[in-house]
Amino acid sequence: MRKHTYVSAEKFILSREFFGMKLGLDNITEFLSDIGSPQNQYLTIHIAGTNGKGSTASILASVLHAAGYKTGLFTSPHLVSLRERVTVNNRRISTRSVTAFVDRYRVELTRRKLSFFELVTAMALDHFQRSGVDIAVIETGLGGRLDATNVLAPILTVITDISRDHMEILGHGLPRIAREKAGIIKPSVPNLVGLLPEGAEKVIRSVCARRHAPFHRMKRSEFTVDIPRMRLDFISNGFAYSGLRPSLYGQHQLRNSALALKALALLQQSGLAISKKAVYEGLASTHWPGRFQVIIRRNRPTHVFDVGHNVGGVQAFVESFQNRFPEKKSLIITGFVKKKEHQKMFDALSLIAGEYALVPLKSQRSMPLDELMEQMNWRGIKVRKFSSLEAAYKKLLKQTTSDDIISVIGSHYLVGEFFGKFNVK
Repeated sequence: MRKHTYVSAEKFILSREFFGMKLGLDNITEFLSDIGSPQNQYLTIHIAGTNGKGSTASILASVLHAAGYKTGLFTSPHLVSLRERVTVNNRRISTRSVTAFVDRYRVELTRRKLSFFELVTAMALDHFQRSGVDIAVIETGLGGRLDATNVLAPILTVITDISRDHMEILGHGLPRIAREKAGIIKPSVPNLVGLLPEGAEKVIRSVCARRHAPFHRMKRSEFTVDIPRMRLDFISNGFAYSGLRPSLYGQHQLRNSALALKALALLQQSGLAISKKAVYEGLASTHWPGRFQVIIRRNRPTHVFDVGHNVGGVQAFVESFQNRFPEKKSLIITGFVKKKEHQKMFDALSLIAGEYALVPLKSQRSMPLDELMEQMNWRGIKVRKFSSLEAAYKKLLKQTTSDDIISVIGSHYLVGEFFGKFNVK
């Protein structure tokens, strides 16, 4: 057996991106079967959605951990290290565990040509079994029906939100996207949905009916929010809380928290013991970097980081910014990948933008800056392009004071690069 260092193991994992994206389950299902189907050795919750699925998954995992369950969490993508994707009780998978997985299965992984996401999914599911978790919260990578995570036998499925994104893969129109997300729904397993457009909800109701899966939906009447203070009250089926203060900021995060609370109520009904204390502690201690993350340091401009990369995500960021910093404008460092609704995203950002600094992303999918410059209506806002994130940031720092706000938004690639270069945690 070849013995890897962590560096060589990580290099091998990242090299699987050569095989691209594989939409299908045969490959990973057969591999997991060969190694003992680890995903069937603990309880799982499966979460899909266009926006909000990572936040909702993180909140659920935080509360379950606070309730005393050894809890796994699988999310994607990562910001700086791929180890961020796989955690147990808030601790990242160790370098030793990553290396051991590659040492143990490299021959089979190579023979089967597992893609990067298939490999990382399998590694997470295997790690959770070896760690002895009681329950794992699993976020889909893309879509649902053919996503590599759709190998679970979950006790609950959740669909957070459905809007237009990745349309070149999932199809155009919300009903078609909804059908892909609904692929995670399992026979007789309860499914919970967030506040969805009517057409999307109708599709999911239909899938639940065909699969005899109990359908549950988030209702606006079940929660109230205090936006200035970012507090949440919730009541549903005897599951009642007042004055909750989620650690994640924004009106959209209050909605995500309410959806997580509804999911927790369903888990309680299924027999899981979740105390009120665990709920308050879990919501208050959820850590999910790059989601309207505000950093304030003395004698420096305020920094705001957000991985919003589609219209819904950017609109949520703008709404949060206006609530947190009323009447203020921001210097915005941004860059996007191709095949997005760029004009709609810049239209949303125009409500808070004082100036744009456009930068390339460290991805082959990066939208060329010249095309953005030429194609967008900038609404009279000053826009400059830079050769790199570092060049843009250093330039903006020279022209700002402690009264200014610098926002970095547009992609996991962008926020992750900033965190890595400037040691943000």
